[in-house]
Amino acid sequence: MSGRPNDLARHFLGWDRPALIAAADHLAALALRDGPLLDLSAYALILPGAQAGRRLRDLLVERAEAEGMSLVPPMLCGVGQTPELLYEQKRPFASQLTQQLAWAETLRLCKPQQLRHLIPFPPASDDLSQWREYGEIIRKTHRELASEKLDFAAVAQRATEMPEFAELERWQTLALLQQDYLARLDRVGVWDKETARLFALQYDECRSERKIVLIGAADLNQTLRSMLDQAASHGAEISALIAAPAEMAEAFDAHGCLKPEAWSDRRTAVDPKRIYLVEGPADQSEQTIACLTSYAGRYAPEEVVIGVPDEALVPELKQRLAQHSLDSRFGPGSPVVESPPCRLLRTFSDYLRRRSFATLAESLRHPDVWRLIQSERDPLETLDQFFGEHLRDALDASELEGETIADLMAQMDKIAIPLTRPVSPLVQWRQPISELLQAVYGDRELTPGSVDYRSVYLPIEAIQNAMATWEEIPDTLQPLLSASEAIDILVRLLRSDLVPEEPRDGVIELLGWLELPLGDAPALILTSFNDGLTPSAANGDLFLPNSLRERLGIEDNLRRLARDAYAFELLLNSRRDLDVIVAKRTSAGDPLAPSRLLFGCDDAVLPAAVERMFGDPEPINNPAVEYQTGEAELFRQAIEIPLPEPGPYQVDKITASDIRRYLYCPYRYYLEKILRLRSYSDSARELDAAQFGNLAHDSLEAFGRSDVRNSVEEATIRAFLEQALSDLVKEKFGARVLPAVRIQVEQLRLRLQWFAAAQARRAAEGWKIVRTETDNAEHEPVLIVDDQPVRLKGRIDRIDHHPDTNCWAVIDYKTADTAKKPEADHHKGKFEDREWFNVQLPFYRLIARELGIGKQIEVGYFTLPAKREDTRYRAAAWGDDDFDQAEAMIAEVVRRIRRGEFWPPADIGQNNDEFSRICQDGVLGRWTPPAELLEQLKEVAQ
Repeated sequence: MSGRPNDLARHFLGWDRPALIAAADHLAALALRDGPLLDLSAYALILPGAQAGRRLRDLLVERAEAEGMSLVPPMLCGVGQTPELLYEQKRPFASQLTQQLAWAETLRLCKPQQLRHLIPFPPASDDLSQWREYGEIIRKTHRELASEKLDFAAVAQRATEMPEFAELERWQTLALLQQDYLARLDRVGVWDKETARLFALQYDECRSERKIVLIGAADLNQTLRSMLDQAASHGAEISALIAAPAEMAEAFDAHGCLKPEAWSDRRTAVDPKRIYLVEGPADQSEQTIACLTSYAGRYAPEEVVIGVPDEALVPELKQRLAQHSLDSRFGPGSPVVESPPCRLLRTFSDYLRRRSFATLAESLRHPDVWRLIQSERDPLETLDQFFGEHLRDALDASELEGETIADLMAQMDKIAIPLTRPVSPLVQWRQPISELLQAVYGDRELTPGSVDYRSVYLPIEAIQNAMATWEEIPDTLQPLLSASEAIDILVRLLRSDLVPEEPRDGVIELLGWLELPLGDAPALILTSFNDGLTPSAANGDLFLPNSLRERLGIEDNLRRLARDAYAFELLLNSRRDLDVIVAKRTSAGDPLAPSRLLFGCDDAVLPAAVERMFGDPEPINNPAVEYQTGEAELFRQAIEIPLPEPGPYQVDKITASDIRRYLYCPYRYYLEKILRLRSYSDSARELDAAQFGNLAHDSLEAFGRSDVRNSVEEATIRAFLEQALSDLVKEKFGARVLPAVRIQVEQLRLRLQWFAAAQARRAAEGWKIVRTETDNAEHEPVLIVDDQPVRLKGRIDRIDHHPDTNCWAVIDYKTADTAKKPEADHHKGKFEDREWFNVQLPFYRLIARELGIGKQIEVGYFTLPAKREDTRYRAAAWGDDDFDQAEAMIAEVVRRIRRGEFWPPADIGQNNDEFSRICQDGVLGRWTPPAELLEQLKEVAQ
């Protein structure tokens, strides 16, 4: 063959059936039949992805078996690895990391004056991490341009032909740096792979003894095209199998690649009945189930593929399918960096770098670290309780119930011993990291059939393979790093690595957009068919914006559009069933536009299509769940809320907060007070309302017990409170207080200053503080409810006495931002039909009477809100009838609790609390128990 591109043979396979099936038939016809063998050993098959290669190999085996022969397989190769089939490698290639380090060193050693057009404000010379970031950005740009037969100097040369181009100096700088970079690699005896390919082209080295067949390679870069042409000029047999009908030959170039201009305006009509517009991820999953239901009885699960252009949808889909007893598998697999071993390394990296409470807690939450921690208590409970009380991110030896944070740190430090060596060359961290993994996972069974094989063994194997590349880095480029920095580099190397799911029969495959065109499943459900995903676009490249890409003739948005338009038309023609789901919003609520590929209809119906696709989401018709059998039954979406155990319950004592909790939501009272459920978390970064109130109460308690409690001097009161607050903050939160907490402390300090003025006025009126934080353990009133006693327990914030009038005041401090009158905070409605939702002050009045303080007792709030003018004492305007009514409500709550009346949960809307998930607040169609169950509960209670 000559070297002209049009000498490459093109074969059009049609697109009325899947491309790989047609390709397998074509190849089987080409194979040499030698006795019982179907021999394709002379061929190298070039495919876009590994998954397509594996599937084609299986199809070829099936063809051979159908003819009673054995297959001698061809070589299978991805498009990205094809150039290395065409020339002889004369030097070792620099690894990706070596290239990054070489670029970083080239940039770091360049004079700042030379870098001014590229990096106006360069990092410090010893900030190696930032130099590596810059090096990686430029490495990627160098790689992409080299794949299109361009270097930085060529871009600078073409820039002179663009009068409006304003970055000529930047590209001239890059061209100089590129020469320095290549010389640096040359000095250490390695090759830049992309440059090596251009070198092979320049010196006419491209050959191939195998027959090369391009399959579904709809878009090839210029370097590979030229290398194929050169190999063909030296006699290599090269052909392209094109999944399209022969009458569309003009839409493909001589290499079998797409002509972008032929596909950018293609009109591909889609049956509107097979397009579904839904709101968000959950609705996409629900519509997917509805589509599967419509296939019932026609396809086995393995004959259906779900396309996921947005891989963020995969977990939602898998969970929803599992709820319907449908097994699924995400074809590419799960990221290695999300595996337990990688997460373990990341947690230790963060812990060693910061040694903060947050990093310690994150490390202890890792299940494999958890196994190694020896503790009498749950260490996470210890940590969460400590943090909930102190919000202290700095680690120290503060003791907590006999167990110290320092004890947990000591155990973590012991595990991390291999990583505690000083900064070392990157390659020297390979052994310590391996030792840490051995210490944690050495006792695990990691054989291919074990439970941990895919979650632990394969990720560790990937980690070891990645670290092995560190040995290839020349000594002059080995960076000096800490353990954390070495782990960060390791994780970056693993970002594109995947652990495939276990092969199994009877599963529905989930595949990304790029894997779909060469699939052969007869039914396809295509999700997330939205602009930005299909077609994709890239407009924000730091060096190569789309306008420059167009001028340079490299991959731009028009080429991306052509690829996706062709892929979509191929899918429409080659699948028996194809459903398309369009989402209105992302999981974060951001709006999405439908894919422009859906608007290939005739002009007459285009307005209606646009109106529909930009309109409101449509109802999802999904009445059936038994997809595999075709049987239909209603699917209950909600999770059952655990019903309370039937009464009776013993109530010997009760507090005002118990009653308020019950009146707010009987079911929440049951969860908190009967089942004693608690929620602990270390996610807070500021004081919640209760913690803010407690800090205020503790400061005011210190004041109420001090010698200045009855001072009439505002300055004296203010000085005491400010010092008390400072002491409490230091005790609770340590020296390094979280930023948001510091702001809240100062807000509280301001409120205490306002309180000082109000308190001085009250003292001047003759009121004396006689009791503070009074616990009535020795003076508990007894309330008789249905002939059974119940003790009233509580802690009164403050009791005042006025000697001249012999009047007493029972006071509760309130720190809510908005001041409320006591009446508004206890009940609503008129006296006859009053609804009490709080009985705190009447409850405290009962306790105060038991303390023997006198008969003239008023109750009220001392409010410390966000407004100065609202800081004052507010007495409740209640008479004996009001107090009698409140006491009757106390008795009624005790009666209901004893009977076990805890159902249903209150409908509190969006006011989420720690029990909202159990109660399914805000869930559409929240679960309700069957009527017969409710009747049984009612009968038992009665």
